[in-house]
Order: sequence, then structure tokens, then C-alpha cells
Amino acid sequence: MLNKKTTGNLVAAIAALGLVCATAVAPAQAEGAFNATVAGASNMTPLVALETSSVQPVVVTNLPANVGLYGLHCAVPMNPRSAPTLCDSSTDSLVYIPATAADRASLTAKIKVNGEFYGTNPNPQTGTSANASVDCRTEVAPGMGACAVYILGAGRESANPNYLRVFPTVFKSVRADRKTDQVKVRPKSSSKITEDGRAFSATTRSGLTPSITGDNCSVRDGKITALADSGTCTITIVTTGGRNFKPLVATRSFKLG
Repeated sequence: MLNKKTTGNLVAAIAALGLVCATAVAPAQAEGAFNATVAGASNMTPLVALETSSVQPVVVTNLPANVGLYGLHCAVPMNPRSAPTLCDSSTDSLVYIPATAADRASLTAKIKVNGEFYGTNPNPQTGTSANASVDCRTEVAPGMGACAVYILGAGRESANPNYLRVFPTVFKSVRADRKTDQVKVRPKSSSKITEDGRAFSATTRSGLTPSITGDNCSVRDGKITALADSGTCTITIVTTGGRNFKPLVATRSFKLG
């Protein structure tokens, strides 16, 4: 698990990654000890026999006032006491529980865990910015996968080990003959994009809905919009794969002006 020193830098930039807010179950006083579980499992208990992609329930009990939490699914670092730098930022794979002025006895949230994902650094301030595809099915020890769900404090509590919980994820195997996915993007690469924007679509051969991020441009609500007056916009299109298709990572570039 992470130690207090290395956990401190992990969450500084997570808020920009599209987090999912939790909902309170009972606005009662947090009189007991804090705890968090995923799919009913306790801290350091592996989540086993997971499907390629699945949504898992997160239950938090006795969360004190002024304490927020993050939940994320990441590759376990070579040194498991280091902060993870390859985390899943696809849709619904990040959880954010904001702090409030009152104690909370019980809250619930949901996190999507994918057996394969395009890992990005949730805290670029650590200096590590290399992204990479992650396959969580690599077994690092009997019954222990290469990835884990991390629950940890947010903001000023990011370095507090009292709020750290780790849940290793172990996924079912997939077919060895899965097909290579493809994506069709409109408009075509090298098309000109302006601040007024234009219609955008990305359709995969697999039918999986991709996660899309842009550099110098924004892709939202079926529209691509320039965020600079000139230069190049590069979008990254990612799927997490499935039973019949391998994950997809593709890029397309557009002219800005």
C-alpha cells in the first residue's frame, strides 16, 4: 500500500479528470471509525473474478466533517509503496466525494473497473507524464492482480493514511483471438478547426463508446472546438476493450485557425 509521504502528491490534479460525485445515504453523525469498502470487500482484500468491465459499489461509513475522498483504479507501481502514476481516467472510472461541513455516517458511490485501460498520471506534478496501456490481468502474486482500486483522502487529507484503502483487482481471462478495434472519425484528419467548432463523431468497429480527450481543442456534445488560434489539435480516442475486441488507442490531428 502507499505510505504517508508518497500519497501526499497523488490527488493534486485529479479534480480535472471528470470525477463522479457520491450521494449521501443518511446525514447522521460519524460517531464510529472511518471505513470504506468496495463490493463489500475490506481493505487489502482482492476483488476477484471481475468481468472485463464492471461497476462496483463503494460504501463509505463514518466520514468526518471537512474530509473528502477520491477513488480511482490504477496499475500498482513496481514499488507498491510509491504513488501510482498510471490510472484509468475513462468514463465513470473515477470517484470524488466532496468534503462537507457535517459528519456523514454513510455514503455510497459507484466506480467502473476495467481489466484494460489507457493509463494516465492523475498528478502530473510528480514529473512522470508518460501514458501507457495497462493490462490488469498480469498476476503479480497468487490471487493478486497488477491493478488496484485506491480510496484516499482529498485536499488537505491527501497525505492522511487513516483514509487510505487499497483493493487489488483480479479479472477473468479473455479470448486470445480478440479482434483489433478500429475507429472512424469525422471530420477527417488535417481538417481545419476553429473557435466556432464543427460537428464531430467517433464510431468504433466494436460498438464500444470511446473516451476522447483533446490537446489544444475540446470535444464535447458532438462538437470539436479549437482552444488556440493556430497550431495543431491532437485528440486521443480510447476504448477499454471487451470480450471480443482488444482495447483501442488512436490519435487524430487537426489544424487550428
